[in-house]
Amino acid sequence: MTKSVENAFLSYGNEEAPVKVEVFLNLACPYCAKFFQEADEALTPYIQNGSVQYIIKHYDKPREMLLYGTLVNLFLDYDHPERIYEIMKDLFAKQNQWSEEDSHFIKKMLTEQYGLKEEPNNIDISLKITAEAIKRQVKMVPTVFINEKEFQYPVEIDAQQLMEEIERSKGDGSLLPKI
Repeated sequence: MTKSVENAFLSYGNEEAPVKVEVFLNLACPYCAKFFQEADEALTPYIQNGSVQYIIKHYDKPREMLLYGTLVNLFLDYDHPERIYEIMKDLFAKQNQWSEEDSHFIKKMLTEQYGLKEEPNNIDISLKITAEAIKRQVKMVPTVFINEKEFQYPVEIDAQQLMEEIERSKGDGSLLPKI
């Protein structure tokens, strides 16, 4: 039986998958936008074939440039992870259009364009993820864990290396998606 992942509020794929890919990210971080795009392309076949569980942990890291990501996170409806994934995909793609605006613009965008509202329970979720980040000594975003082995993106891992590490984590090469 595989180990369950702490704070898997935004989890995609099979909970019993042999490989767990966790990422601590923030919607206002440009490196996170690039990672998200690359991971979307690289991980989708593994998620679809049941060999990877992908867990996104929005880290409301206390850093000025990430504050608008924290604001956006307050509006995400964690009861609908598939919808959140699509919204994150869109927000990362349009990051340069909203991340330099002010908080009023962002709130209006989230309510009018995405139909979101502030979710009071997200404060508790944020605190749990922050506590986990502190416990695991996550210093920057994005930080990626593959079966608990830590990598800094883009310094230590890119999309190709991500796929290679997934294969190593399985050990027999059987996870390679059939293309």
